[in-house]
Amino acid sequence: MNTVMLKGLSTSVTPPITKIINLSISQNMFPSMWKLAVVASIFKSRDPHSMSNYRPISILPKVSKIAEKLIAKQIINHINTTPYALHPMQFGFRANYSTETATCFFTENIRALLDRAGVVGAVFLDLRKAFDTVNYKILLTKLCSLNFSSDALKWIESYLTDRFQNVRVQSFKSAALSLSTGLPQGSNLGPLLFSIYINDLPSVCLDVSVQMYADDTVDYVHDRNIFQVAEKLTNAMDNITAWLKHSCLQLNTPKTVAMFFTKFHKNFSVEPDIFVSGQRLQIVSEYKYLGVLIDSKLSFTSHVKRVCNRIKFTLSNFRHIRHQMSTQAAEMYMHSMIFSHITYCLPIWSQASVTSLKPLQSLYKQTVTILEKNPCISHHYKNIDYSAGKTWSNIQIYVFCIKLFIVCPLGKVYLVKLLFLFELLLSGTSSP
Repeated sequence: MNTVMLKGLSTSVTPPITKIINLSISQNMFPSMWKLAVVASIFKSRDPHSMSNYRPISILPKVSKIAEKLIAKQIINHINTTPYALHPMQFGFRANYSTETATCFFTENIRALLDRAGVVGAVFLDLRKAFDTVNYKILLTKLCSLNFSSDALKWIESYLTDRFQNVRVQSFKSAALSLSTGLPQGSNLGPLLFSIYINDLPSVCLDVSVQMYADDTVDYVHDRNIFQVAEKLTNAMDNITAWLKHSCLQLNTPKTVAMFFTKFHKNFSVEPDIFVSGQRLQIVSEYKYLGVLIDSKLSFTSHVKRVCNRIKFTLSNFRHIRHQMSTQAAEMYMHSMIFSHITYCLPIWSQASVTSLKPLQSLYKQTVTILEKNPCISHHYKNIDYSAGKTWSNIQIYVFCIKLFIVCPLGKVYLVKLLFLFELLLSGTSSP
């Protein structure tokens, strides 16, 4: 039953679906018909001929995801209203947390540490098939430590065990095989259960800071010189490797990289080694963390160039098809295909140099000009709310307020009022 059919027949199917879900909860049993997943492989990056560069996404029955969403809501309520909370540095799949808050918190912490002089070193961990190697017994033990009831544990155990999946490639489908480990990617419960699974990771490396977004984990530390930083990171990675082994998770060492942040304009003449299980980690000057290209100087020049290159092609298409589109359709295209790239994590990289941001500012103006069907030389935008308040400088001030709201533990009441005033400004309709 697809989503369109469920929505169309919602009045008729809601009572039986409700009864099935309630029976599932009362009997601590997840229906076996909901345990079959069709796996589609989504290409990530690098070599398309390597199987390790594909992400398996489980296509699950729609009704089962309704049940998962209800259970996930109860688990989140339990975690948020009891002392058994998720680690504060777990930013993944939680209310009021996002990739933007995670990236902003990380970069602002790096800046604050660099203000004390010295060097900050970071290791960006890459786990090999993290969701697919989750051990059920270990997960249930960790859920028990969070004071889950015996009935809740039985239901989750039923949800995890006796699952089957087959793989679909174009029109071909493999035979169904049973699973003994792993969480289904594409499910509502999987990311939440994985966050609980790695919740105690920061406890094994107290000398460094650890930040997590599901399986995207980074540990970092500050010290006076680069060699002391490298030594601390090596010791932390020894502890993390031991924890991963005990948790049946495996580090993907070739994709795990290290970076040294500094305010110095010159590169280090000698870079110390950071080892993991006897293997030297690659030292990089740039790394894409949660979709943002972070460099060792926090200049974000490369990220801005990357955003500009993405926008240019889409903007060219927008210019050619704008006259065949209604204003509503054009605004939808602009927001989804152009502004989504500009605004993603904008509070993090909007403080790049004026020279770096100038090409992006030009593309922004071109976008609004095309939306209004004005000539390219026009500087007067009429009847569109972007013209009144959404100048580039106002957007920068607005996202700076958002950044303060994310990282500042005090004064949020005043920041909310300030953001409200800017939202009124940005929604104005008069022409400049």
